[in-house]
Amino acid sequence: MKKILVFPMFVVLAFAISISIPQVYATPAITLNPTSGHVGITVTVSGNGFIAEEGQPVYVFFDNTQKDSVTVASDGTFTIGFAVPPASLGVHTISISDNPSSTGGTFLLASAQFTVTGPSIPEFPFSFSMVIIFVTVTAVYLVIRQKMAVNWKPF
Repeated sequence: MKKILVFPMFVVLAFAISISIPQVYATPAITLNPTSGHVGITVTVSGNGFIAEEGQPVYVFFDNTQKDSVTVASDGTFTIGFAVPPASLGVHTISISDNPSSTGGTFLLASAQFTVTGPSIPEFPFSFSMVIIFVTVTAVYLVIRQKMAVNWKPF
């Protein structure tokens, strides 16, 4: 009776199975920083779980308008920033596609929501108590000046 070598058979079997099983990839996802802001603010889009095809870019869309493209790194990640274009207030979609002219159907790889807010109002540079003091001093000055003009008598 012949000896059957188990280890070489196991190696051959493992190799055959590994070739026949398709690779499993993480679902592509993007994150936005910040997730809301006014028109003109720079949004940084970071992606992970993308398939890095040599030299093939992915395209960044704001709603359905292409803003830029970026090549995915070998580890399936990318980072890109762009300025928020003129848009109405409310929720808009930032999406990643592998087609430069479409974000729909099989071309859509990932998307996230961005909220366009109104312009930021600068903070008043003085405290409220300083404004009250200024108004009070101005009022007293005007009253004194008025009294002096009415009651002024030359020598």
